Amino acid sequence: RSMQPISWRAKANGGLEINPNFCFTVHMVERAWRNSFGAASLALLLVFFAACTTVPEIGRSQFNLISPSMERSMGRDAFTRMKATTPFSKDTNASAMLQRVGQRIAAVADLPKAQWEFVLFSQSQANAFCLPGGKVGVYTGILPITQNEAGLATVLAHEVAHAVAHHGSERISRVIAIQGVGIALISSMNDVDASTKNLLYAAYGLATTIGTEIPHSRLQENEADEIGLIYMARAGYDPEEAIEFWERFAEFNKQRNSSTPWFLRTHPLDEQRIENLKRLMPKAKLQYRPRPVDEDLPVTVPKQAKPTKPKTVTLIDPVSGVAKTVPWVPALTLYSARRKAGLNRVPTTATIDRGGRELTGKRGSTLQPGDVVRWE
Repeated sequence: RSMQPISWRAKANGGLEINPNFCFTVHMVERAWRNSFGAASLALLLVFFAACTTVPEIGRSQFNLISPSMERSMGRDAFTRMKATTPFSKDTNASAMLQRVGQRIAAVADLPKAQWEFVLFSQSQANAFCLPGGKVGVYTGILPITQNEAGLATVLAHEVAHAVAHHGSERISRVIAIQGVGIALISSMNDVDASTKNLLYAAYGLATTIGTEIPHSRLQENEADEIGLIYMARAGYDPEEAIEFWERFAEFNKQRNSSTPWFLRTHPLDEQRIENLKRLMPKAKLQYRPRPVDEDLPVTVPKQAKPTKPKTVTLIDPVSGVAKTVPWVPALTLYSARRKAGLNRVPTTATIDRGGRELTGKRGSTLQPGDVVRWE
């Protein structure tokens, strides 16, 4: 029987190609199948190879179960909710700078079908993010640290790099796979009682978080630093400015006196990050072409949509005189409205005040938004 290594990965066009970064043999598959949870193990192996993609600019193979279209949909929905609940910054100059720098970074980012959107939120945290599909949010709290366009380009390029590398969906996919293995392994222990299994689940979760997921998060941060450095250089920003930004950010972190042990940190230590960027600088410098001063493109600062007031009708309790508000829906009748308001014993006929006009209302009368209903 042939023991030739088998190794495949998914291509961008949906086909398969040989994966040089991972391989297994027929003998390994047979051993997994004979295991007490072999069927689940083999299924996970097959899913792994079908869901193996490559990180742009880096070349690392990654496990990703979430399609780009699903990613974009999730990012769009999350960004829409955030825009509806988080105030926009009123600083038009800073917002214009964000649009200008963001458009330049987006022009060099390898993110197909992205619908780019850049919003400056009025929040005190020193933070920024890029959701799948090109939805970028920056908090005003980070602007004192970025200080200039190059500093902002450092932040945006780093966050866009996370989206380009599909780091968010990779983390979700890894959690699904790791939890699946743990459940399959522990649930197959027939001689272990339920309370012990619960302890094993907790121990497994803690061990995999500290042992694999937190280190993997630091790996993703290093990748975003590397890709981001390349993107800001291609966009015409001096990559040396990234060092200065991260030095300012390191000083900001020192003032916060973070005491989290290094092995529990999801991000690299500031000193390690800066040294890594210095190591990557020669590669980024090769792609740096200073941007002409007169290259600025016209920008449009997004405006926050005004919240719409819910449509309602008001019913006046004929006994207490208390006004009760009921959400309006199409085809809402007087009978349905008073039932929703808990007004069960009222006269058959009512008076409807509709924009200053008084109308006679009966059980089947259709109400309109803003109607006020009274009974004698």
